[in-house]
Amino acid sequence: MRHALLPAALTLALVAVPAVGRAQETARPPAQHQGFWIAFGLGGGTNFADFADGSRAGVGGYLRLGGTVSQKLLIGGEIIGWGRDRGGATFSESGLTAVALFFPAGPGLFLKGGAGFAGWATSASSGSATTTQTAGGFAATLGAGYDLQIGGNLFLTPNVDFLYHTMESEGSAFTDISSGAVLLFTLGLTWH
Repeated sequence: MRHALLPAALTLALVAVPAVGRAQETARPPAQHQGFWIAFGLGGGTNFADFADGSRAGVGGYLRLGGTVSQKLLIGGEIIGWGRDRGGATFSESGLTAVALFFPAGPGLFLKGGAGFAGWATSASSGSATTTQTAGGFAATLGAGYDLQIGGNLFLTPNVDFLYHTMESEGSAFTDISSGAVLLFTLGLTWH
């Protein structure tokens, strides 16, 4: 008798669990883009700059916010950056850009593009002295991501971003470099 109840209980569980999952999906309101939105994320990436030493890997992150134009188009601003610390020397690249996020099929997959200002900084410590040098220029960014709804208007958002920076190198420590590129992989949270 006990052996007959086990298969019946397993069959019931296999039928009931997916039905409960479907009921929860239908109970959740569909994702909507509306009004103000904000997103932030952290991850890592690689720098393709000519002057980067053997270690091109570093950490990255972004903060973006803006407004909703339609279910398929969001516009806003973004601060995005990459940096690394190796042996007392740090290097970072960042961008402050105006961005547009295009959702070809409504909430979910998006493509991102933007342009603005770039900042580069390097810092090295020797004993008690620290030397910091900076430069600025033009920044462009292209990317893609996916908003995975985890509750209400809260989304888990994996992103891939490509940043391209040019630099005004005259009179800076970066005289032999005119441009750089960074590829970032981040995981973030987005609220609409």
